[in-house]
Amino acid sequence: MIDEIIFEVLRHRLDAINDDAASVLARLSGSHLAAEARDLNTVIMAPDGRVVCCGRYVLAQVVSMHLVVRDILDNYPDNPGIEPGDQFVTNDPYIGTLHQPDVVVVAPIFVAGRIVGWCGSTAHQPDVGGPNPGGITYDARSIFDEAQPMPPLRIVEGGRLRRDIEREYLIRSRTAELNRLDLHGQIVANRGVVDQVTRLCDQYGADTLAAVMDRLLERTEALLRERLRALPDGRWRHVSHVEYRPHGSADEEPEAVYAVRLTMTKRGDDLELDFTGSDPQAPGTINAAYPALANFAVGGVLIYLCGGLPWVPGGVWPVVRILSREGTVVHARWPAGVAMSTAATCQAIRVSINSCLARMLEASQDLSHLVMASCQAAGGGGGTVHGTRGDGTAYATMTLDEISGGGGATWADDGADSSGYTTSPGASCANVEVNEAYLPLLYERRAELADTGGPGRRRGGVGSMHALTPHGTTTPMTMMSFGQGLQHPLATGVCGGEYGRQSVVAVMPSAELATLGDPEGGGARRLPMPAATMRVGPGDVLVSVSQGGGGLGDPLERAPSEVLDDVLDGLVSLAGARRDYGVVIVGGGPDSPEPRPDSPDPRPDEETRVDEEATARLRAERRRARIGRSPLPPVPPAAGERRGRRLSAALDLLVPAEGTPDREGTVTCARCATVLCGAHENVHEHLVVEEASPADRSPLGAVYPGVERFVLRHFYCPGCAAQVDVQVCRAGDPILAAIEVL
Repeated sequence: MIDEIIFEVLRHRLDAINDDAASVLARLSGSHLAAEARDLNTVIMAPDGRVVCCGRYVLAQVVSMHLVVRDILDNYPDNPGIEPGDQFVTNDPYIGTLHQPDVVVVAPIFVAGRIVGWCGSTAHQPDVGGPNPGGITYDARSIFDEAQPMPPLRIVEGGRLRRDIEREYLIRSRTAELNRLDLHGQIVANRGVVDQVTRLCDQYGADTLAAVMDRLLERTEALLRERLRALPDGRWRHVSHVEYRPHGSADEEPEAVYAVRLTMTKRGDDLELDFTGSDPQAPGTINAAYPALANFAVGGVLIYLCGGLPWVPGGVWPVVRILSREGTVVHARWPAGVAMSTAATCQAIRVSINSCLARMLEASQDLSHLVMASCQAAGGGGGTVHGTRGDGTAYATMTLDEISGGGGATWADDGADSSGYTTSPGASCANVEVNEAYLPLLYERRAELADTGGPGRRRGGVGSMHALTPHGTTTPMTMMSFGQGLQHPLATGVCGGEYGRQSVVAVMPSAELATLGDPEGGGARRLPMPAATMRVGPGDVLVSVSQGGGGLGDPLERAPSEVLDDVLDGLVSLAGARRDYGVVIVGGGPDSPEPRPDSPDPRPDEETRVDEEATARLRAERRRARIGRSPLPPVPPAAGERRGRRLSAALDLLVPAEGTPDREGTVTCARCATVLCGAHENVHEHLVVEEASPADRSPLGAVYPGVERFVLRHFYCPGCAAQVDVQVCRAGDPILAAIEVL
């Protein structure tokens, strides 16, 4: 048995060694993607490849590292062999990387002639080849139209860099010098881990290190299973959508829509993620290979379920059973294109995981504090840019402006504004000055945008608006937009909270930029869906809006004083306060909204404040409009306890006593005690449903072709009119059984 103190010392030492490796990689990188935005990660693995330590950067890059190691162990034990000082490089998404631009380098750690572990690093490269600069080809018909992946190759042999393999790797890229710096940074980072772990074994013994790794894996698995046992059994569903225009589509044809369907079942300490109902794979680049599915599924579980638990992906892996069907958009069959999966299907996977886990956590009084709405998803502002500098040299990379969307709300607080991806806690958008130093462009504007956060009792974090133009070059800049989340929002709210607002991307004359400041947008602004490439010439401006995070809880239950604070902070507009929260704010001068007939006229010198009486009347009108009559008042349960088993934040499950003929039970509203349906019916079919167009609340009034195919469904209790749920659906789709009692 290993001593508990020794275990804690070595556990923290391994984390410190791994964090050192990430810092080394970032410092040695020549690319702003790694050096500034931290689009990277590092891991330490057990001898069989299971990840025991991971950096807090892009979590979706690390879960499948063990698949890379397994491939090397299975295929190279004798030829070319695995020896001390070796390192292997790959960017093959069908083996274990996220997509081709994410290059992985792994190294075995030998002590006394045996492998005691592995270390690895991954970094997003500015360009890895293929027809389109930046490494992603939007209209690829298969992987043969994309950057060609490399299987694991031994690039360092006995501690010595193999120049032939380095040349083979770099010749594919338009940004070879930046890629070379990143590659050397990864090799040096791995070498540092090998040296430090070897010294650790010299001090404590290799057997002790092995025992620490085993305990980390076993303890994480045990703690996660314990958490699952504390949660009620059930089944939860979510559907997310991806839009894509396959190669050869006519201009007048709308984008094809692909559904990612998740059914999550929890029984005892077993968690099953069933994606088999997802649509067949696309004839293009948005598909996810299985390693990407595993990365985003397990990475989502780490973030949204494992709060307070060790972040040891190798310990989570055996608890989570991923069911998928090869040949679908979430589990592509070779040679399907997959390079844009991280910005498309993978985001839908993560959002689906987030939504289902939130519903499961809602059902537990003790663990509901872990509920978190969805953060932003990759959107129209994400994409690659390329062109030629004034001196004639080429550039190809990402601006990473999209990593400035809002975070999801929790019961404790509003979502973080312009915070980026929850599943990439250490990554961020690059500084304006950094992008301008690396690239021939100039930012005209970067600012948080009001009303983009999902309304709720707790507001989702707001997203940001960016406007940039070519600078110092006469050559147009070309953008390949990821083009997601334009027709409908992606970042789900929870517990009755609203979705965060959708993306915007457009190229327009610079003179029009001044008209975009009004959150209302001056009415609908009809914009074309982005083409495979968008040219931004001199005198043009590329405008993008990153999505807001989802809200939590009914927006009509948000404290009016908090809405006022948001208005004063510029996070909610005056019109948005009335429209989204039913809060009437008066005073503060001519920018105040039109007063209601029954409200006192605002005076220019009057302090901005909430009109409490008008707000109460407006909210009462909204609740009546939801269900077509006056709502029932809340009925507090005795002694503050729930009336039955908690099914969600808004629903209770009443189970009859033993011996009662009808043992099914009923679902009731937790707020007003209205009986809704039997326990095994689809409760959403027994709620009042109101549908609205996503275009009604699009940032800057942007409306894209195809938006009419989607609806926002709001579900209200027929008794008290509380908002129970909000879903994005295809128009005409049946009502989803999002909660199922087992």
